[in-house]
Amino acid sequence: MDLQNLSLYQMSEEKMRWLAQRQSVLSQNIANSDTPKYMPSDLQPLKFKEALEEVKGVRLTRTNEMHRTNGSADVKMVKTNPNHLSPLAEGHSKVKESRHPFETSIDKNGVILDEQFQKIDDTRQQHEQITALFKKNMSMLVTALGK
Repeated sequence: MDLQNLSLYQMSEEKMRWLAQRQSVLSQNIANSDTPKYMPSDLQPLKFKEALEEVKGVRLTRTNEMHRTNGSADVKMVKTNPNHLSPLAEGHSKVKESRHPFETSIDKNGVILDEQFQKIDDTRQQHEQITALFKKNMSMLVTALGK
């Protein structure tokens, strides 16, 4: 049995590669935290939907009329009870635009170590999740094969 042919393992491998590249980019940001005019960079997020579409042989089908489809995004949320919160702003609250709280330093260096460490920790957590998922699926296959 070749695990490379299983879409779950292909997607796990791609995510692990992305996490390794991100860790490298974040390390480079930290290494250049004192370099004048250096601006940090990061990778574009890896989207599960795009990865799923790239996997050959997997086709999503609607098996029940009640299931959502791409066209079901046209459904509007409505307020069914006056005591419920409205899905749309009614003037009682205002949408506050969030701004990026970090700024550049005097020498125009944009690397904020706290932000980079948060991203590194997020990358570590994602790595642990993918590793745990891989281990669980491997043990499931071993159990299914009766070994």
